[in-house]
Amino acid sequence: MKLDIVDGNTAAAHVAYAFSDVAFIYPITPSSTMAELVDLWASQGRKNLFGQKVDCREMQSEAGAAGAVHGSLAAGALTTTFTASQGLLLMIPNMYKIAGELMPCVFHVSARAVAGQALSIFGDHSDVMAIRQCGWGMLSSHSVQEASDMALIAHLATLEGSVPFVHFFDGFRTSHELQKIEILDYEQMQPLFDDMKSELERHRAKALNPTHPHQRGTSQGPDVFFQCVEASNPFYAKLPEIVEGVMAKVAPVIGRTYRLFMYYGHEQADRCVVVMGAGAPVLEECVNYLNSKGEKVGLIKVHLFRPWKADALMAAIPDSVQRIAVLDRTKESGSFGEPLFLDVAATLQDRGDGRLVVGGRYGLGSKDFTPAMAKAVYDNLAAEKPKRRFTVGIKDDVSNMSLELGPEFRAVPEGTVQCMFWGMGSDGTVGANKNAIKIIGSNTPLYVQGYFAYDAHKSGGVTVSHLRFGPHPITSQYLLQDADYVAVHHQSYVKKFKVLQHIRHGGNFVLNCPWTRDELETELPASLKRTMAAKSVQFYTMDAAGVARETGMGKRINNILMVAFLKLSNVLPFEQAVNLLKSAIQKTYGRKGEAVVHANWRAVDAALDAIVKVEYDASEWASATDKKVVDVLENAPTFVTEVMMPVERLEGDTLPVSKFQPGGFMPLGTSAFEKRNIALQVPTVDMDKCTQCNYCSFVCPHAAVRPFLITEDEADDAPEHFVTKKAKGGAEMAGFKYRIQVSPMDCTGCELCVHACPDNALTLYPVDNVIAQENPNWDFALTLPSRGELFDRSTVKGSQFQKPLLEFSGACEGCGETPYVKLLTQLFGERMLIANATGCSSIWGGSYPAVPYCVNDKGQGPAWGNSLFEDNAEYGFGMAVALNQRRQRLHELVQSVLQGGLDISDALREQLVGWEKEWRHPAKSQAYYETLPPLLEKESGKHPLLERIYTLRDLLPKFSHWIVGGDGWAYDIGYGGLDHVLASGENVNILVLDTEVYSNTGGQMSKATPLGAIAKFGQSGKKYNKKDLGMMAMAYGNVYVASCALGANYSQVIRAFVEAESHEGPSLIMCYAPCSEHGYLVSTWAHQADDVKIAVESGYWLLYRYNPELEDKGENPLQLDAKKLKVDVRQFMERENRFASLMRAEPEVATKLQENMSKFTKERFNRMKSRSQAPGGIDSAQLNATFEALQQGLATGGVQAGPGRFDVLFGSETGNAEEVAKRVGGLLKGRGYKVKVRELDEVEVDELAELKFVLVICSTAGQGEFPQNAKDFWTAVSDPTLDDTVLKDLHYGVFGLGDSSYCFFNQAAKMIDEQFAKLGATRLLPCGLGDDQDEERYDTALGEWLPDFWTEIKAPAPLHESDELPPPNFAATPLDAATCTYEQCVPQGAVLLRLTENTRITPDDYDKDVRHLEFDLTGTNFRYGLGDSLAIFPQNDPKEVEAFCNYMGYDADLWVQFSKSDPTQSNARYDALFKKPMTIRQLCVECLDLFGRPTRHFYESLQKCCTDSEEKSRAKHLVSPEGKPEMRKLTDETVHCFDVLQMFPSAKPTLEQLIDMVPLLKPRYYSIASSQRYLGGNRLQLCIGIVDWKTPSGKYRVGECTGYVTRTPVTETSPPIFYACSLKATTFNLPPNDRVPVIMASMGTGLAPFRAFVQHRAFLKRQGKQVGPMTMYFGCRYSKKDYLYGDELQQFAEEGVIDELRVAFSREQKEKFYVQHHITRDPALLYRRFIEERGYFYLCGQSRQVPIDIRNAVLQALQSEGGMTDKEATDKLIDMQIRGRYNVEAWS
Repeated sequence: MKLDIVDGNTAAAHVAYAFSDVAFIYPITPSSTMAELVDLWASQGRKNLFGQKVDCREMQSEAGAAGAVHGSLAAGALTTTFTASQGLLLMIPNMYKIAGELMPCVFHVSARAVAGQALSIFGDHSDVMAIRQCGWGMLSSHSVQEASDMALIAHLATLEGSVPFVHFFDGFRTSHELQKIEILDYEQMQPLFDDMKSELERHRAKALNPTHPHQRGTSQGPDVFFQCVEASNPFYAKLPEIVEGVMAKVAPVIGRTYRLFMYYGHEQADRCVVVMGAGAPVLEECVNYLNSKGEKVGLIKVHLFRPWKADALMAAIPDSVQRIAVLDRTKESGSFGEPLFLDVAATLQDRGDGRLVVGGRYGLGSKDFTPAMAKAVYDNLAAEKPKRRFTVGIKDDVSNMSLELGPEFRAVPEGTVQCMFWGMGSDGTVGANKNAIKIIGSNTPLYVQGYFAYDAHKSGGVTVSHLRFGPHPITSQYLLQDADYVAVHHQSYVKKFKVLQHIRHGGNFVLNCPWTRDELETELPASLKRTMAAKSVQFYTMDAAGVARETGMGKRINNILMVAFLKLSNVLPFEQAVNLLKSAIQKTYGRKGEAVVHANWRAVDAALDAIVKVEYDASEWASATDKKVVDVLENAPTFVTEVMMPVERLEGDTLPVSKFQPGGFMPLGTSAFEKRNIALQVPTVDMDKCTQCNYCSFVCPHAAVRPFLITEDEADDAPEHFVTKKAKGGAEMAGFKYRIQVSPMDCTGCELCVHACPDNALTLYPVDNVIAQENPNWDFALTLPSRGELFDRSTVKGSQFQKPLLEFSGACEGCGETPYVKLLTQLFGERMLIANATGCSSIWGGSYPAVPYCVNDKGQGPAWGNSLFEDNAEYGFGMAVALNQRRQRLHELVQSVLQGGLDISDALREQLVGWEKEWRHPAKSQAYYETLPPLLEKESGKHPLLERIYTLRDLLPKFSHWIVGGDGWAYDIGYGGLDHVLASGENVNILVLDTEVYSNTGGQMSKATPLGAIAKFGQSGKKYNKKDLGMMAMAYGNVYVASCALGANYSQVIRAFVEAESHEGPSLIMCYAPCSEHGYLVSTWAHQADDVKIAVESGYWLLYRYNPELEDKGENPLQLDAKKLKVDVRQFMERENRFASLMRAEPEVATKLQENMSKFTKERFNRMKSRSQAPGGIDSAQLNATFEALQQGLATGGVQAGPGRFDVLFGSETGNAEEVAKRVGGLLKGRGYKVKVRELDEVEVDELAELKFVLVICSTAGQGEFPQNAKDFWTAVSDPTLDDTVLKDLHYGVFGLGDSSYCFFNQAAKMIDEQFAKLGATRLLPCGLGDDQDEERYDTALGEWLPDFWTEIKAPAPLHESDELPPPNFAATPLDAATCTYEQCVPQGAVLLRLTENTRITPDDYDKDVRHLEFDLTGTNFRYGLGDSLAIFPQNDPKEVEAFCNYMGYDADLWVQFSKSDPTQSNARYDALFKKPMTIRQLCVECLDLFGRPTRHFYESLQKCCTDSEEKSRAKHLVSPEGKPEMRKLTDETVHCFDVLQMFPSAKPTLEQLIDMVPLLKPRYYSIASSQRYLGGNRLQLCIGIVDWKTPSGKYRVGECTGYVTRTPVTETSPPIFYACSLKATTFNLPPNDRVPVIMASMGTGLAPFRAFVQHRAFLKRQGKQVGPMTMYFGCRYSKKDYLYGDELQQFAEEGVIDELRVAFSREQKEKFYVQHHITRDPALLYRRFIEERGYFYLCGQSRQVPIDIRNAVLQALQSEGGMTDKEATDKLIDMQIRGRYNVEAWS
C-alpha cells in the first residue's frame, strides 16, 4: 500500500481498471475524469488484474454506453462505466435488464444534481436516488479514501453476489477533492480477486456463446412474469451479508474496518444523525466538537443503501438515542419525505420503535455543508419542538423550513494550515495549486487536501482554491472558514469580492498587482484596509504579470505566484520547493513542448525578486473610508440588484428562497451588469486609421467592440475623448459620425479584433491606463439610438450596426462559438427561438445569473431554452411544430374576420388583409406586428374573433427557429434526433458549433474529432476519419446544408445564414469553431483567424453551401466556396498541439496518421469539387452543345463565352452606367447569350465565384468613391480574408464611366479591374475608360472598346439583323381612372421634401442666375451632414410633355400599370417608380428623360422605329462612322429626344418601346449650403446656379434640373411643392474635431459646402465651445453682383468664426485677380494653418484650370515657407491628399 495524492475520481478509477476487462464510456461532468483515466492508462499500457490492458470504448451517449455494457456482460466480460446525473438516468432501461439477468457489474457514479428548473453540474444525490428501484446494490463513499475502499468492496461483492452495484460518491466535493490517501497496488488486490475465481468463472460460464448456447431476454406473459421477478429475491436477501463479509475480508488489507451502517460518537448519545455522502465527515467534526463541549451526540454513516438492511441499522443506533435526524442530499417534490428518511422511518416503524425521526435536506447542487450547519441539525433535535421536516444551509422564507445557523467554529484537526487562492478561470491558478498539493504531500509527512470552487463562466470566471495541510488526516469537506494564507491573483477582485472575509488573525495576504505603494492607497477599497488592520494581516504584493511579460509567459502567471506561496508558507525549504515545482512543470507541460517548459522555468526563477512586503499604518487603515462613487446599478432591475449582484460577489449562499422565481425563468440581458474587468490589456481605436469596415465588431466573441453612429447634436454630449469620424457610405450615413468603441470592462483581452483590423487601427493598452477614459465613452455610446434599420443586415458591415442580442457571455476569451451565434442574433434576433443543447453554448449562453441574450429597443429578442443534451433537436422541433400550429390557427381566425363581413375600420381591414397575405414573410409579418396590435386593441370589443386575435397578437411575426449545439450533441448523442428532424421537412435551422471535441466536459473525442488528433478517450490519436454530417444531410435532397468558417470568409457565413433561414425546409449549418482544446502552437490565440484560414486552404475544413432550391432552377445545388487547396493539411496540423503532441510522443504513428489525413483531405476536396462543377438540371442536348462550344473554344484558342450566360453588372450613381449596362446586355442577347443585368450590390462574392463570364460597367463618384449601388459589393470583394483564387473560374471585362478632368478619373472601374485580377479572375481585355470630355462622352470610348470585347470573347455575329426592336422589358396595362389616385413618383432611395423658398440672390439684370433654395424637413427624419450633397430628381416641363404626347398620339390622361415582362430580371430603379399606377402624362413628366441628351442606344433604336425608308437610312447613317459630323452637329445643338423624334416623323415607338429607348430622369447633385444644427434641425438650404445657354443655331436652352427650379417658384398662393430628393454623403474627409484649422477655397456656387462649414462652427461658438480657426478664400466677379452671401460671411468674420476672409473679385480691377493670387500673396498664412497647425484644405468649384492653379499656389507656399524642393512639396501634398487633409471637389 502506498500514499498518493488523488481525487475521488482517480481513487475509484484505479480500482475499476483493475477489475475490468472492458469499459464503455461517455463524457459527463463530474465523472468524465474516471473514464479519461481509464483510457489514458490503457494507452500507457497499464495491465489489469487479468494481465491485459482494459479495452476502453467511447460511445455516442450514456444510453449507448449502458447498452454496450449490457452486451459485454452478456458475453462474459467484467465491464464497467462511469457516469452521473442525466447520464445515469439514460441508463435506467439497461440497468433493469442487467439486474434482471443478475450480472456482476459496477457503475461508478460521481453523484450529481439532475436538471429540472435549471442545469446544475454540481453534486447531490438526485441521480442515484432516481435509480434506487432498478435492482442494483448501492454503495456510498463519504470521502476520497472511501472512494477507493468502497470501489474495491463493490467489485468484489458484485462478483460474489451476482447483483450489479452502483458505487457512488458526491460529485465535485469528493470526486474532485484532492487528498493524500492510501492506495492499494494491484499486487495487493490480486489475492482478493483470486479468491473470487469461482465466481468469475460462474459469470463467464453464463455468457452467450454458440458452443454452449442459451437464450435470454425473452418476452413473458402475465402468467409467469411476476413469479420470475420474485425468483431473484434470494440474491438480494444474501447481498448485505455478502457485502459485510467482503468488508471484513478487505479490512486487514486496507487497514480500515467498514460496516453497512457505521456509528461514530458518544457511547450514550441522546441525539443521532443518519447520513450518506460527503456530509458524514463534516458531521464527524461537529460530533467531536459538541462532545468536547459536554454534549452527547452521535452519527450513523450509511454505506449500503440498497439492499436496505434494517437489522444492521437498528444494531448501529445506540439505545440511548432518543431523537434521530436523517439528512438526504436530494429532494423528491411532493413526497412524504426523502428516500433515506423514508427508509429509516419505515425501519423504526416496522420494529415498533417510537423514537422521534425527523428529516432534512442539505447540500443540493454542492451547497456547502459546514460544521455550523451540522450543529444546527443537532440543535434542532435538542429543541423542545424540533422541525420534523427542514432544510439546512439556506434561508427558506417561503416554506419556513430552514434551520437557523449559529456562528462558524473551527473544527479542523489541530495543526492544519489553510490556504485560499483567488484566481481566474484559465489563468492556471488551479493547476498550480494542484502541483503545490502534490509537491507538499509527496515530499513531507503532511496530509493534504485541495478543493476548487468555480463560478459559471467558461473562462475568465472566478476560481477559489481551498488548500489544507496538516499532520493529521483531513476530514473537513467544506470551504475554508479561517485561512492562514490568502492570495488574490487578479487585482480587480479586491474591489469585487470580500477576499479577506475568511482570513485568520495575523494571516498572510498576497496580492498580484502592478501598483506602487502610493497607488495601493488609492486602489485598495477601504473595507479591505479595515479588515487588514483589524486582523493584523501581513500584506505582500507581486507584479506577476510583469514577470510573465519579461519571461515570455504571456498571460500565464500561475507558477510565478506559486513561488510566493512556497516562499511565504515555509511548508518546505524554499530551494527544495522550487526544484520540485520545476519538476512538476516538466510533468504538467511536457506534452506542450520544451519551449513552454523553459518559459515556465524562467518565470519561476524571476519570481522571487518580485515579492514586496507592504508596511501600512494599521491605525490609519482601521478608519479608512471610501470616496463616494456613482451607483451604476441605480436604475438596474430588481433581479440584478437583489439576486445577481450578490451572486456575482460570491454571496449567493446568503440569499433567501423568496428572492427566486420558481420554474427557472430568467430575465434577459443581465450580463451587461457584470462588468467583469478581466482583461489585462484592451484595444482602443485610432479613428484616423479606421476605414469603417466593422470587421473588429464582426469577430469579437463577446460583443465588446461595436460601431456607433452619432449625430452632431448627440456629439455635443459626448465625452471629451469620444473621437469620431465622418461616417462613410451611402445616404443612410448622412448626418452621422462614426466611432468604434470598446467596452474595457467587458472585453476579455483576446486580441482577435486587433488582428482582424486591416488598417492597424486598434492598439492594445494596459486596462488601467484606458479604463478611466474608455468607460465613459462606452457608457455614452450605449445611450445612442440603435440605427440598424438603416442598413442591409445581410452584409458584413450592415450586420454590425444591428444591436447584438448576445453580449458579454461567459465564454472563453477568443471563443470560436460565440461570434456565430452573436451574428445570428444580429440577423434574426428579434424573432428567434433557440433550442440550445447542453454543452459549451448552453453554459456561456445560459449560466445563472448572468444571461448574455438580450433584447432590442422594442423589448424583442431571442427566446432561449435548454432541455437536455441528447434531445435538443426534438426539443426545438417541438417548439417549431407547436408555434406553426398556433400561427395557423391565428391565420384561420384572420381569414374568418375578413370573410365574415365584420364591421371593422378600413385601417384594420387593410392591415389584416396585408398580414393574411404576408404572414409567412419574415420582414413583412414583423412590420405588421408593429402596426396591427394598436388597431386590434381599439376594436377588439366589437367581436369575439377580434378579441381572440388580439390575445394571439404575439404570434403575428414569422418566427425563426434555431436548434443550436456542439459537435458532441450533433454528431453523437443527439444525432438520432437531429437526423429525424432533418428528415421531417420542418422549417427549422440547425446550427452546429463544431469544436471537434467535447469542449464543455474537457476535450473528449467525438465523431467530429479528425483523423490523427489526440483527445481524451483518444490519447494515441484518432484512427478513423471524422463523420461527414454535411454529406449525410445532403442525401435527403431537401435540406439546405452549409459548412462555414468565420475566420476564413466573413461574407460566406452571412450568406449561409441568410439562405438557410429563408429556405422553406430544414437547414443544417456546420461552423468551424476554434477552441482552446486544440492547443495552438505556431501563433497566439489572437491569430486564430490565420489558423482558420489555413484550415480552409489546406482542405482540412471545407467551405460550401448546398441549396436545394437551385436544383429547381436547373443549377447545381452544391457551391464550393473555397475552390483550391493551397497548402498540405500537414502544415495546418503542425500548428496545433492536438496533432503535434502525438508527433512528439509517437512519431511513427503520427506520421502515418498525418499521411492518411493528407490523402483523405485531397480526395474529399476533389470529390466535392467534382460534384460542385457538375451541371445541374441540364439535359443531354444542352450538355452536348456546351461540350461542342468548349471544343470550339479550345480549337480556336482564347475564350469561348457563348452562346451561354453572360452577367452584366453595373454601379451607377446617376443612371448612365445602368443605361450602358442595359444597352450592352441587349447587344449580348442579340448575339445569342443568356444575359442577366443587375446592380453590383445584388451580387455576393460567392455567387460571383460561381459565374463564368462577367462584364462590369461602373461609374466613379465623389472623391474616387463607388456609386451607392456598388459600395457593398466593393466592401465584400475587397475583404482581406478572401482566398486569392476565389475568382479563378471567372472571365471578366470592365468598362468605366468618368471624366478625365477629374483627378479620380474612372478610379472605381480601375479598382474593380485590379481586384478581380488579384482574386484570380482572367481579364478578357484592358479596362475600358469612358470619358465625358470626349466628343460623344463615354460613348466614344465604348464604341472603340466593344469591338475588342466581341473579339476577345469570340462572340458570334448577331443572330439576326432585325429591323424590329426586341420585345419590350415592360408591359403597360390600361386601368380605369376611377380606381386610381395620383401619387408623386418617388425614385429609389428618395424622399419628398417640401420646397419653402426659391429666391434669386443675384441681380435680375445680371447674366448669372443663382438661386437660394430652402426645404422644410419636418416629419421626414431627413438628416444631412457637413459637405453632403442633395440629389434633386427633376421633372420635365408639363407644357412640353403635353406637346410630346400630342405629337406621339399618346392619351396623356390614360392610367396604366407597368409590369416587367421577365420577372426574373431585377431593376430597383424601375421597380420603385412602377410599383403604383400612373398616367402617361406622369410617366413623361416625372420618369422619362425625354428632354435630355439622347444616348447612342436611343439613336440605334430610332432606326428600327422608322417606317419611312429614307428616314431609316438617315438614322442608320447617324450612328455609323461616316455619320459622325452630323452627330457632332446634333450634339453641339444639344438636341433632346423629342427633338430627334420630330426629325424622324415616321418613328413612332409604342409606350412600352419608349421606356426601353429613353433612360430615366437622372438626379442632379448640389452641395448643401447649410448646417442642419445651425438652422434648428428641420431646414436645408441649397445654392444653385441656373445653367442656361444658346445653341449654335441660336436656340435658348436651360438645364433640366435648373429649368425645373425656375418653373417652381414659391409664392404665398402657390400649392405646396415637393421635390423628390436623396442624399449623397460627402466625399470630403472632415477634420477629426472642430478645433482643427480649416482652409477653404471656392468660386461661385462652390461656396455652398463652406457656408455649411462656417455655420456649423458659428453654432458651436455661440454655444460657448472652442472652435478652430477658419480661413476662407472666395472668388467671384463683382462685389455687388455675385458675392454670394457676402453680408453673412462678413458677419461671421466679425464674430471671429472666420479668422481670415480673402475674397477675390476678378473683374473689379484692371488685371484679373483670382483665389490663387490671394494664396500666393500671403503664403505664410496658408503654411501656418495647413502645415504648422495641421489644418485641412478644401477646394470646391469648377474643374479645368482652377484646381491646377490653386494646387500650384499651395505648392509655392510649401516651397517658400517650408524650404522644400519642388519634389518635396509635391510629395508632401500627395501625402496630405492620401491622409484626407487636401480635398478637392470640382466639376465641369
